[in-house]
Amino acid sequence: MSTTAGVGYTDLFRQDRSHPHWAYDYAQRLVERHGPGRRVVIQTSMSPSGWFHVGNFRDTACAYLVHRALRRLGQDSLILLSFDDYDPIRPSQAAREPELAGYGARPLGAATERSRRICRRYIAELKRMGICPAEADADGRTPADSDWQTHYQHGRYLAGTYVPLQLRYLRGAGKLGKLLGQAPEHLFSVYCEQCGRGGTRTLKLGRGRVRYACDSCGALTTTRRIELVKPAWALDWTLRVTHERIDCEPAGQDHCSAGSTMDRTRAIYREYLRAHQPVIVPYGLVRQAADSGKVSGSRGGGMTLADLMRVMPPRLILFLYGRPNCLSDFRISLDFAPFVAAYDAYDRFLTRVRAGERRAAALHDLIAGEDDETGPLPGMRQVLGLLQSYCYDVERVTALLGPAAAERVRHAHAWLTRHGRCWMDRTVAAEPGALLVDGDLPERWTRASYRTLYLTLFGTESGPPLRRLEQIFGRAELVAAVRAYADRTERPLRERVLAQPRPGDADAS
Repeated sequence: MSTTAGVGYTDLFRQDRSHPHWAYDYAQRLVERHGPGRRVVIQTSMSPSGWFHVGNFRDTACAYLVHRALRRLGQDSLILLSFDDYDPIRPSQAAREPELAGYGARPLGAATERSRRICRRYIAELKRMGICPAEADADGRTPADSDWQTHYQHGRYLAGTYVPLQLRYLRGAGKLGKLLGQAPEHLFSVYCEQCGRGGTRTLKLGRGRVRYACDSCGALTTTRRIELVKPAWALDWTLRVTHERIDCEPAGQDHCSAGSTMDRTRAIYREYLRAHQPVIVPYGLVRQAADSGKVSGSRGGGMTLADLMRVMPPRLILFLYGRPNCLSDFRISLDFAPFVAAYDAYDRFLTRVRAGERRAAALHDLIAGEDDETGPLPGMRQVLGLLQSYCYDVERVTALLGPAAAERVRHAHAWLTRHGRCWMDRTVAAEPGALLVDGDLPERWTRASYRTLYLTLFGTESGPPLRRLEQIFGRAELVAAVRAYADRTERPLRERVLAQPRPGDADAS
């Protein structure tokens, strides 16, 4: 193994904090390395082993922020989203998921419908975020002159896209093995020609062929189909970087520590490819609520980008990802306190933007669209309170707060629908007593009569203020609702409120 392969990995974590935002630091490195005339290619890659979640999105968010910073510096830039669907399906996952039955050790892309569904949903989410261009098709394909490309590795490998480099790596297997400290046979795996599975043992490498034994079907053969010979992860990454001329790539910190992929492959770039390793943007973990580990999509339960977009605008989501240093871990939760705190932090950030604060303005330039407003908006806590007190009437609350608050009102309503708790959930068993006086509501109210009113109308002991109920329904309708309960034990106003999408119901978006 090269004596220098493990040296200098700490450079990946060194940052120039004089820049107004960390994305400008990485962008400046790329400008200095390639000069103003070169289009910089930034890759964001992920494996569709499960639904893409808020942890996966940090990879794409980092790529997008550096891309935006390059554009601000006047440098041409392109984002390449690479779906690693040529990775093998873990047999344990295939045994756990009925849709993957029989696909264990085969490429993720071989389970075509499942893989397409996962990738297309992520593309749709990125379009709604304003990251993937609107002109991209459902698979993320774009015109040739676009600053966005989407690749599917399963299709590219089987089409022979990488065969010239695969052959080069096979010819140089001895040197590559020394640089990585591994036996050459361990640097490649073969998808069996007979059963299509990757559970094979490489027995002998030739310049244009590989002899292997398949542990799944028992085949013992030599293949000349080089597209079926997949380099191990470290080499696979360098192969694609070389072919696509990738200049920059975000990576989780577990890929950047001593002895990691990014550290060990330095020797490959320096001594075999004679090229720069891409500028790496290391990023920390994204955690959910009280979870101690990183989010997992393949195990299920991971919060997705769509979950965030139901209750937050794209620029606030990008603020949450762009605000901490990329090296820092951070946590996302849609519980009440952290949800409101996220909006409060964003509102304070916009106040600093309006005041011309340098770092706030720099981040705002990276995350905001051309038409984004920075004017003050009502706080999320206030909006949630108004929706509760106005019985979840979005139009009425929007009219009260003004058109500029319409988006925030919709997101608050969506949060209440999915994550909140309705004041009518606290029902009580007590029966209401007589309430009407001469066929009308009483002029004077006591604590007991208020309680009787809410028991009658909603089956609860409290609710929105009476003046708010009169404003929403009108006095005559309140009287009719009291009579409906007295005559038929019906609560029509309760049913009207519950006809609105209510907390705990299915997705309101």
